Amino acid sequence: MRLKNKADNRPYMNVIFGNFYSPAFDDEEFVDETMGLIKDLGYNSVMFDTKAWEDFRERYETGALSQYVKMQEYMGKSAHEHGLFYNFLLLYLNGDNLYPHIRYSPPIFGEEITYLDGTPGRWYKYWSQKAQASMKDHVDRIMESYGWGCQRCITEDGKEVLPVCSMWDPVVAVSFDEEGQNRYRSYLKKFYHNDIQALNKNYGSSAKDFESLSPEEYWYGVKYPEGGFYTEEDVKNRTPKFYVWRDNALWKIHEMTEYFKTIGPKLKERNPDLFLCPDLSQWGYFLNIFGREQQDLDNEFSDLWDTAIRGIDMYALSPYLDSCHFITVPVTPDGIADAYVVSCQHSMMRVMNQDKPMTGGIYWGRYIYNDIYAQLTPAEIIGSMTACGMDGYTCYGMNGLDDGGVMNRMDEDFQESLRRGNDWFAKVLPLRGNKKKKEIAILFPSEMAHLEPFEVGNNKIRRLDLLGWYKICCDLGYQVDVISNHEIEAGALQDYKVLVVPANDCYFAVEHEKMEEKLKNWVAEGGVVLHGPENMLAQNCFGITGETCEKTPYVYGKVIIAQGEAFCRYQGGEEIAPYVDGVGSCVVKYAGEELGRRMQLSAGNPGAVYSFGVEIGASYAAKNIPHVPYAQGNKEMYPIIQSRTTLVKDILARHVTPASGICQRGIETAVYENGMILVNHRSTPFVLPQKYREEIYQYPWHGEQEGKGALNGHEAVWVSL
Repeated sequence: MRLKNKADNRPYMNVIFGNFYSPAFDDEEFVDETMGLIKDLGYNSVMFDTKAWEDFRERYETGALSQYVKMQEYMGKSAHEHGLFYNFLLLYLNGDNLYPHIRYSPPIFGEEITYLDGTPGRWYKYWSQKAQASMKDHVDRIMESYGWGCQRCITEDGKEVLPVCSMWDPVVAVSFDEEGQNRYRSYLKKFYHNDIQALNKNYGSSAKDFESLSPEEYWYGVKYPEGGFYTEEDVKNRTPKFYVWRDNALWKIHEMTEYFKTIGPKLKERNPDLFLCPDLSQWGYFLNIFGREQQDLDNEFSDLWDTAIRGIDMYALSPYLDSCHFITVPVTPDGIADAYVVSCQHSMMRVMNQDKPMTGGIYWGRYIYNDIYAQLTPAEIIGSMTACGMDGYTCYGMNGLDDGGVMNRMDEDFQESLRRGNDWFAKVLPLRGNKKKKEIAILFPSEMAHLEPFEVGNNKIRRLDLLGWYKICCDLGYQVDVISNHEIEAGALQDYKVLVVPANDCYFAVEHEKMEEKLKNWVAEGGVVLHGPENMLAQNCFGITGETCEKTPYVYGKVIIAQGEAFCRYQGGEEIAPYVDGVGSCVVKYAGEELGRRMQLSAGNPGAVYSFGVEIGASYAAKNIPHVPYAQGNKEMYPIIQSRTTLVKDILARHVTPASGICQRGIETAVYENGMILVNHRSTPFVLPQKYREEIYQYPWHGEQEGKGALNGHEAVWVSL
């Protein structure tokens, strides 16, 4: 689905330009210069920060102009003079976290939550009719005052829409007033099917009914006032700490979903042409930055950078949004530059936005913890986002100063790469088809993503298991989607040959009866599953349970030192890779009668399940190199990334041949109906496998070898098939 700017027929390309700080706060000449730069970089619209503050209300009701509003009105005029249009960031997670330090006009809440001591919480009460009415009122007034100058886009079906960021970083907070307590108790009562004994068992409590539950019994931060998070042992032992946290998080997800279900129609009552594209996360989803580990001492909101703390299921929100969107950053949780993080997260967005425009999101500029674009290039990242299916994008941002990227201060080589990347995107998008080939699906570990913060032991490497599997499949030339339980329940597995199930130690925390039934039927009809150690899905669906063991090297061509945090051995089936000590198997294939027996099938021709006793994805994504175990003496053995093992390649090749025809580490491919995008994430050139009918490079100069084009490092090319 395309999303074209009505004025220039180019893709929707939008940059956030904040005016909190001087010089944008009060220097008109700086604003004009920056608008000129934005236009020169290839953007056609600018997003202004128009959250619900009192000075916007004062402007509407009395005509009074604060310096902030005055300058923003000038910015709108300047944008038009430079051939740009604008749109708005309308609402923010808790009203605003900048007041009174940077913004001097208070936020408007409509209705706030209440803290335990009875004081106002200074957070939106998301489910409140009053809070939602105040949000609607603000949006209506902004559009009435400034909507005439907004960017308008045309969708592929010819509909004219006005893109807006209807909410930034939404976060539901608990309220301890009587209404808030009753609402949460009602949620628990419904969740536990009115079975108070089931709750008591999980909580280690003795409540007589749901109505008598107190915050000291049901809310994590009150029940455990000493602070801190639950531990890895709490997950393994299913303790009250884990279950109270789980229920709090699932309630947040429930309220967030209900909020977007109701607020969308309200915002469109007076402005039906609004195209609602909230930014659901500023710093990525699941593979986001581990903020608390890297924060400066004054970074008070870094805890909310972890989406596991916020309580948000983006896959569940997608049906209620015009485009399900978040901002990505090409870094691992440790802040290490990695372009595949952006690719993986845009794969998530592609799935979330099936059959509707996909608005990508990216952070440009000097990242707060690492100069990531000294190692990666904007052109390369735009290549990945285009490969993943984006139809337009919003980026962050101009003149943020605190964490906004400050693109205007970046070096010319960065700006030139960004300029060429945007120009290439505008040329390629009309050529690229809508349907990307589907070959392999990776199951998003929803339960761990939504319930387990970074601080829980070994969580970070468990998250990397997803990223590593994604990288392996991309490096082998496959087309990969990251899908969730929602898509499987809707029957999406029929589009794929293989499903990869990465680490998810919280899988048990939510019922999966419908998803598991769909999965079993798919495997019974020939589907193929790859999974790692201690995998509860494999146990539930296929009766496969490994025996937990110590970290041990395994053998496949070479002796390989696995990484990760979980290891197990398997019995039965066809051994693919043994452990070096010869005890049990590291990788086993279950198929045919053996798999049918485990699945208790009376008929059918089941596909195969490959059980890995090591976390292959975590091993592939790990940045450290493990030492050879001392017990192995001076024997030759390597981590997977240096072993040149073909283990996963050989397994996948039994069941699906990559449509790209390319199998090169660091080369990402995207195969569409009429062509292919190749992105070179390496520092060295890649010679194309053949001469294509049409080759559109991001830079006009590129090498050739024996008549075939050479794609330079950290660049992308479109080729027609």
